[in-house]
Amino acid sequence: MKARSVLAVAAVVASASVAVAMPASAGLTTYCEGEAGAVNVPGDLRVAAAKSCVLDGTTVSGTVTVEAGANLVITGGAFTGAVTVLDDGFFDAKGTQLKSTLTATDGYGFFLSGTTSGAIRVTSSQHPERGTYAYLSGATVNGDLTSGVGEVFAQDSKLNGNVSGTGVSYVDLVNSVVDKNLSVSGAALGSVFCASEVYGNATYTGNQGSLQLGGNGPVVGCDQASYWNGNLTVSGNHADVQVSNNIVRGNLGGVDNDPAPTGTNNRVRGTTSGQFVNLAAPAAARSAAGGAHDRADVDSRRSEAKAEAKAAGPAAL
Repeated sequence: MKARSVLAVAAVVASASVAVAMPASAGLTTYCEGEAGAVNVPGDLRVAAAKSCVLDGTTVSGTVTVEAGANLVITGGAFTGAVTVLDDGFFDAKGTQLKSTLTATDGYGFFLSGTTSGAIRVTSSQHPERGTYAYLSGATVNGDLTSGVGEVFAQDSKLNGNVSGTGVSYVDLVNSVVDKNLSVSGAALGSVFCASEVYGNATYTGNQGSLQLGGNGPVVGCDQASYWNGNLTVSGNHADVQVSNNIVRGNLGGVDNDPAPTGTNNRVRGTTSGQFVNLAAPAAARSAAGGAHDRADVDSRRSEAKAEAKAAGPAAL
């Protein structure tokens, strides 16, 4: 279980604190600790290391930086510049417009709900073990989503670019649309593609755990078909591979999967090749590799955060 909520801050403050710094060689920078409402920040916004900032309806014209161990939560706001989340930083945005890129390096994680962003990049530098999570719910990403660490989960989301997960824990897409190519490689727990669509080519290589591509499977229940506009290639996975209830407009193929993939009810308009010719039906009993992918317990941590805020009392804004 995550140590803090995707809607929480590590500590709740009872007053808002804003500091302004103007370095000789830089523009206006505002440091935020505490809570603020529908105000306009004309320059850059920073949340200092280990501090927490909660915003409601705030607009920022410059860049936004969440420093080491810091927390930034925003509802109904707008950021014009790039958002950067640093070592163990946490970022949560609900109903917010992020008009530029979002980059998390060794971050704790981020959650975008009903939020629009530019391209997203998740990387590790000093802490690949941290397992940074990238969660999206009802979000729109106007650019590529690239992750090289941790957990990637998108539900009811529109990804208007390429999606790539390399060396991650998993990449799970549920009722979501990928406008370009999808690539998942080296995922330790595998990947889910449920009731979703991809309009480029899709490749799954060198993954472990469970690959549930369309249809019900070992990770989630999935009753609706999935659509692949291009080619679907699944090769070299040491995973429980199940490919069912898919419409593949291009080709379906792959080799060197161990164990051999299973599946049923796939409609392929192109060529079917390799281990996907005459697929065996999935076994009733799933292998030990199966099992739902653990995710943060959002509801319980949200409740804890609200309780802490109530105990802290009203903010002296």
